[in-house]
Amino acid sequence: MALTRDELERLLRDLDAAIPALMNQYPDPAQFNPALAALSDAIMDNAGIEDDVWVFEQIDGILERHGIWRPVQGE
Repeated sequence: MALTRDELERLLRDLDAAIPALMNQYPDPAQFNPALAALSDAIMDNAGIEDDVWVFEQIDGILERHGIWRPVQGE
């Protein structure tokens, strides 16, 4: 059963708050990326079809805020 938008927002806030510790724990991208993917996938897996795009965009925003990902100009 898909989570509500409020529940997804809580998980996204938790992910956002966890990023600095995750970056410290896994300074090597080869270790950080799978750890981040596991957390992100757990959120995506709990989103209903109507929230898939929204959750994906929120995760992208979290990554961008932490300097992990930058969109390509023109995207």
